[in-house]
Amino acid sequence: MTSSSSSSTTTPSPKRLLFDRRYGWVLDEWKEPSQEALAGGRGMFCIVPLAKAVVEKASESINFVASSTLNVLERPDTLSPKVV
Repeated sequence: MTSSSSSSTTTPSPKRLLFDRRYGWVLDEWKEPSQEALAGGRGMFCIVPLAKAVVEKASESINFVASSTLNVLERPDTLSPKVV
């Protein structure tokens, strides 16, 4: 009886044709979520924008430190114990 019940339950087709209002007819591929989680994702990110953002933030930090240092060197009284 178990063999007949296991054969009656079929797995869904991994690919199906769907209609999306934005894209029209698309062929959607279904993947097992547990397998995708173990695979490390689909790599839907790009290293170039991430590297650009890191470089921009580092540049902003360096510019801030440099300008603050110049302000203190030009006006040493801004760092006096009375002001701080």
